[in-house]
Amino acid sequence: MRDGLGLELVVLYLPRFAEAATLQRYVTSAGNGVAARARDEVAFDDEAWQLAALSGAPLVFREEASWLVANPFEPPARSWLVVPLVSERRLVGVVVASALTPLSLDPTAATLVTLLGDLLASGIATARMRQQLQGAEIERERARLAAEIHDGLAQDLALATRELALLESEPDPELARASAARLREAVASARRVVRARLEDLSVHIPLGGVEAAVKEVSARRGQGLPLVVSCKGPAIDLSPETTAVVLRVLTEALANAARHAQPEHVEVRLRVEERMLTLEVEDDGVGFQPAKAGGPGDGHFGLTLMRERARSAGGNLTVDSAPESGARVTLEVPV
Repeated sequence: MRDGLGLELVVLYLPRFAEAATLQRYVTSAGNGVAARARDEVAFDDEAWQLAALSGAPLVFREEASWLVANPFEPPARSWLVVPLVSERRLVGVVVASALTPLSLDPTAATLVTLLGDLLASGIATARMRQQLQGAEIERERARLAAEIHDGLAQDLALATRELALLESEPDPELARASAARLREAVASARRVVRARLEDLSVHIPLGGVEAAVKEVSARRGQGLPLVVSCKGPAIDLSPETTAVVLRVLTEALANAARHAQPEHVEVRLRVEERMLTLEVEDDGVGFQPAKAGGPGDGHFGLTLMRERARSAGGNLTVDSAPESGARVTLEVPV
């Protein structure tokens, strides 16, 4: 825009917080040797803004425009331009520009500037929506982590505190031995929760897409397991959020198999068909009763978290198992 119209200084202002008429300087583009500068902040008159700026048409000034906004340039520009950036009748930003010579937009130039403004407004609106979605995902992850700490780690520590109090009362030797065993298990359980969550938070997405990521996580978390990995279907691009869900479910399922199943064989199967990704982690270990699992203290609290993660990606997670019959965790998410 600066080069095409021969402008001196072009500045993008974005709204500060929720105040639509108060904007802060965000990006500046200046020509060579330009000494002028733009203010850090500009404030538009609300009523004038509704009448003039929300039309989306560029406005050219050759004088002070105090009816709309104070001249944002220092020293004040004699000829300057305001391009409102509007998306769905909502202000998302403003471009202001100064010129050394009087500005005059013919119909072609005015149309070009309007189109550029529309493209910029669309990009800003999309970026804000992406930020909002990322913020919502972060909040969901915080809520999940807080729930797991409350229902898992906190209860382990509470049990350890009770056992320590019992041991300090100097009980008889048999009761003390039983209390010490419970204390050791509570501490070990708390350590497993902390370690698993740290590993969970450190999961990253390598180059090569979800298939490469599944193979990498399986190799890393499946050490010591009799593990076989198979992948079928076309290569696909998953969103980072959905890929993270797949990897975290895989991490939790392999951790459960290593801790509880005592398996002779473990299979990780990834397949993509009809716009659906399916991840299966199956073992031939000791199995358990899924209906009674998922609560704190039973060793399978991660099942609840895996189901919540599957739902956050618009998918579904099922667990098939029975005592002495192995276990199969199946995750299905749309791609």
